[in-house]
Amino acid sequence: MTRVCLDTNVWISGLIKPSGTSSKVVELAMKKRFHVVCSTSILMEMEKNLIFKFGVNARFAKKICFRISQVADVYEPVGSIKLIPNQHADNLILETALMGKAKYLVTGDWQHLLSMRSFHNIKIIPPARFLEILG
Repeated sequence: MTRVCLDTNVWISGLIKPSGTSSKVVELAMKKRFHVVCSTSILMEMEKNLIFKFGVNARFAKKICFRISQVADVYEPVGSIKLIPNQHADNLILETALMGKAKYLVTGDWQHLLSMRSFHNIKIIPPARFLEILG
């Protein structure tokens, strides 16, 4: 099964905007249509953003993150990658994808990640392209 790391922005967009492309990716992730690669840093960032940026109830945000952790391989990045200056979270995403041996990193981050196109043989693609690949 294809190993895929979803950036925090894909998870959040998929959860907040149920009609979008990211929502379909999240739905397929939860149905285990591909092998989800995640990390404690992604889950913590997601929980924080759901609560403080989107006003999601803290208990519900924790429940969402717990459910994701049940369908994913969760890694513990240590901050060893410092490729993108002043973008600690993006570097942790790259490290997670690398640790999890992901084939794809799916993200909506055009400024820092998508512009790279690949990283250590990991293809960095937007959600719409990933859905095309899945068919």
